[in-house]
Amino acid sequence: MSTTQHVLAVHPAAPETAAGHRMARAECIDACLDCAQACTSGADAWLDEPGEADKRSLQRAQQNCAAICIATASILPRLGSPGTDSGRAFLEALLQACRAACTACLEQSAPHLSYPHSRLSHEACARCGQACTALLATMELTRP
Repeated sequence: MSTTQHVLAVHPAAPETAAGHRMARAECIDACLDCAQACTSGADAWLDEPGEADKRSLQRAQQNCAAICIATASILPRLGSPGTDSGRAFLEALLQACRAACTACLEQSAPHLSYPHSRLSHEACARCGQACTALLATMELTRP
């Protein structure tokens, strides 16, 4: 059991939260944190690539993705939400924004997969987008 899974399992709201939903949240949190790290490092790496320093659109996509992933990973451990319809709507919007940031980063990094740092952020974005999609699916299943 990962630390994230364990933290969510001992949360006071855990008994009211379906195990599959908690697992999807844990996987999404971990994927968001991995993606944020890979994108932050990838954006920085372009500054040191010989002859490749001007990758502004990719760097911006990576920086935006990292910021949204960090925000998402910071909010998801709050199991008390989506206890209300407004809480659910907020989480759905957040997950959709995170998925969109990952998609934008995927599109920007695709032409640069020969660079290891670009490939790593590309793979992390793909995993994070999939984790957001999986968590959104569990939210649909648990709709009141």
